[in-house]
Amino acid sequence: MAKYDVIVVGAGHSGLVASWYLARAGWKVLVLERGEQVGGTCVTEEIFPGYRGSSVANSSHSLDPKISADMELHKFGLQLTHPSLSSITFFSDGDALVMWPDREERRREMLRFADEDDIRGFYDVLKFYERVAGKMDVSFYEPPPAFEDIAARFSHPEDKEAFNLVMFGSVADVLDRHLKSPWLQAFMAGTAMATNLVGPRTPGSGYLLLQRPLYEASMRRRGIEDNNELMMKNASPLGGVGAVTQAMARSARAMGVEIVLEAEVKEILCDKGRALGVLLSDGREFLAARVLTNVNPKTVLTRMVPPNQLPKEVEDRARRIKMSGSSSKVHLALEGTPRFRRARSDAENEAFLKTNFRVVPSVDVLQESYNEAIMGSWSPKVTISGVISSAVDPSMTPPGCHFMSLSVRGTPYHLANGRNWENEREALGKAVVATLADNITNLHSILAGVHVYTPVDLEKKFGMAEGNGAHGDIIPGKIFDARPLPECSHYATPIEGLYMCGAGMWPANYMSGLTGYNASHRMVADARAGRIDLSEAV
Repeated sequence: MAKYDVIVVGAGHSGLVASWYLARAGWKVLVLERGEQVGGTCVTEEIFPGYRGSSVANSSHSLDPKISADMELHKFGLQLTHPSLSSITFFSDGDALVMWPDREERRREMLRFADEDDIRGFYDVLKFYERVAGKMDVSFYEPPPAFEDIAARFSHPEDKEAFNLVMFGSVADVLDRHLKSPWLQAFMAGTAMATNLVGPRTPGSGYLLLQRPLYEASMRRRGIEDNNELMMKNASPLGGVGAVTQAMARSARAMGVEIVLEAEVKEILCDKGRALGVLLSDGREFLAARVLTNVNPKTVLTRMVPPNQLPKEVEDRARRIKMSGSSSKVHLALEGTPRFRRARSDAENEAFLKTNFRVVPSVDVLQESYNEAIMGSWSPKVTISGVISSAVDPSMTPPGCHFMSLSVRGTPYHLANGRNWENEREALGKAVVATLADNITNLHSILAGVHVYTPVDLEKKFGMAEGNGAHGDIIPGKIFDARPLPECSHYATPIEGLYMCGAGMWPANYMSGLTGYNASHRMVADARAGRIDLSEAV
């Protein structure tokens, strides 16, 4: 039986990143992936015959520049395009707020929805978060800090007020201080909500707009300038988001990593609190001194680790980790080119096709969606974020056709009153189409197919526990050294040799690769300090 220095469970982007750095350190690395292709939720699929597109994750805008450069992803086939628009936010009447790259053009656009005071307020919100991020002084490239240490940095009364507003207030509280325009508020609130089961008026949601400024500050400390004053970037890979993870896999294999597909890990082999390897569902065993899981941490700690290996109090608290997923996916096959109601010309329509878009009518609609979700229902006024991969890469669909990948929020995994997602699948698809039809004038005439991944589907196919793409909401109480539990927050677990990476770990920065980078560096550091039973990493 082959024995490895480390086994990585899950070939999502973080697992692939970690495998590359561990192999570069001289370790013999095996990656086991239960799916038919690498990528986890960052894959390109053929959903309809002849139609390929980004399946779950829509965008690679968070991909870390240092990681991409280290792995030389461009040499392994990754081609990124950078459309001029970062995003468009559509409203219920077909109008939209277009965030043009040119600031003066953007100002004229914003004046359609706000006055000059509001425009100053809009940039004041951005400056507010930038100041808080600078004062917080944390690095996404290092182990998570303790919450109490962060709080101690905000000693001046004005700083304390800002810290408390971000950590314990809602994003609506922050926006109300600076903005009157409901449309600018909708843009900001839509940026904040992402995959979390959190409403714009939920205490703690104020933190969600801090994630990008913290990341940019972290990069600047490393000499990387990757700033964007709108808290988002638009990076569109040719071939869809799966092209990123395919390039990562090729880079990892070139570094000596062995990747095995359709290899579902059933159990982490342990003895007396020490990891020994893994057992697959088909009965195969692989041995290693260390195991790194790129899987939802609750799944790892409560299902993959055998009973009585973790301290009982850790196991008990792991079972209480809330997932409360609220995401679903809808894909559309289009026999023609979407025509956006807001587009004033063919050139504008072409620009809209190539950027990320959202349908967020108002803060109230976002809050209503959250209220319905926590009650075990979902609002037909769905909020959506989407991408049309084929607009950037026409080879992904038949000539003249398009593939639309849509992330739908406020669709709870747990439905109330005996309802189930199998029965509501079709209704969700229809609600999404109806919502988009307010903004795409020819949608019904070009619609050729509707495909739905419910939250239950996302769990079964992609391992997203309860359909939670973030592996637990990214809010105060679930960040810093509390993510996922204090005993596991530094990528190691109480089981010797068992480490974790992925969105459930700090800094939970979506498709950045940072948790794989951090976990692999922690493992190498442990080896150099003699804390693990491996020859010293080079």
